[in-house]
Amino acid sequence: MPSLAALRDELHAKQTQLHEIFAKYDDVLSMSPDDAKEVKGRNDEMTELSKKVEESERMEKIRDSNSDSLKSRQTPVTRAPLDRGEGQAPMPAVKSLRQVMAESAEYKAFREGTLKTVNFSLPDGVKTLMTLTTINNPATRMPGIRESLQDESTVADLMLDGTTDANTLTYMEETTFTNAAATVAEGAAKPEGALGFTERTENIRKIATWLPATKELLEDVAGIESYIRGRLSFMVRRTEESQLLNGNGTAPNILGILNRSGIQTQARGTDPVPDAIYKAMTKVRVTGLAEPTAYVTHPNDWQDVRLLRTADGIYLWGAPSDAGPDRIWGLTVRQTPLIAENTGLVGAFRPFAQVFRRTGIDVQISTEHSTFFTENKIAILAEERLGLAVYRNSAFCSVTSV
Repeated sequence: MPSLAALRDELHAKQTQLHEIFAKYDDVLSMSPDDAKEVKGRNDEMTELSKKVEESERMEKIRDSNSDSLKSRQTPVTRAPLDRGEGQAPMPAVKSLRQVMAESAEYKAFREGTLKTVNFSLPDGVKTLMTLTTINNPATRMPGIRESLQDESTVADLMLDGTTDANTLTYMEETTFTNAAATVAEGAAKPEGALGFTERTENIRKIATWLPATKELLEDVAGIESYIRGRLSFMVRRTEESQLLNGNGTAPNILGILNRSGIQTQARGTDPVPDAIYKAMTKVRVTGLAEPTAYVTHPNDWQDVRLLRTADGIYLWGAPSDAGPDRIWGLTVRQTPLIAENTGLVGAFRPFAQVFRRTGIDVQISTEHSTFFTENKIAILAEERLGLAVYRNSAFCSVTSV
């Protein structure tokens, strides 16, 4: 089994080879069928290699779910004979319509297709036509609640996880690196290198939301409490996603990656989008001295990349029947509508970004709000505290005008 370093070198080499194919064309639509086939094959190879070198796969967070199964069964009922008094013959038992049909030879012939019409003799005294207006026929209630459409992806899974017991994060960032190493003649002075460090401080921030509910609702509707807990937790995670990417750092906001000074920028210009992404990867490698691990993009922007075709209709990123993972140049692609359209982010998320959690998502229930206690109302609150540390800003590069 090759070492991790060897696998990374192999992946880097294949990325470079694929880039050389794209570099031959000013317009991908003019790509030859042979080169298009080569692009597809090399991208598949990089996908397999990326799976081996990824340090962590995406962790799926399971939301609280509730499913209440409501089933009803109707059992045919036969009314027992009624006693009409001494000396009187009892009234015959009344059969259900299901029983009458089951015992009918005509109905059997109707089921077999040899008879088109069936006549049933109803018991004496039955004169009223039974319709839906004479019976309270309740609607069938489906179990559970149908959630509104919300995106569930998160960039936090791309970063390192961490915990803290303080309200601030302090770490040292290497901000000066002077490599003076050189060959030295016998007896000559050796060149002096230099390293410089800057102390960085990140604040732990709180994300929270709540909603009110009545005590009767929580008591009488099965599963509603767990449903509310799950949805409130989801709301917190959505805001977390936006803060990690776009937070402006002004209290009480987190300073997101895209708003940090020192991250690099690659304008698309006249390049095809895949070329601009590769150039951003190169900047991360050359200037940031880091190996990019993922690309974050808006779903609408990724759609344009995924649907790239040659002039004769060959999809560059695989046929529609290919259901493989979203990748480009071997990088994991994370689609989220919480990054601005026409902007992408290439980065070495691991190991140069880490999410520190002071607390996980905590859901609390209380009546201690306003007049809730006397009104039988409940406040349900979800919150978390976290901070973001970025150890090397140049290990990230935004791609504009994609």
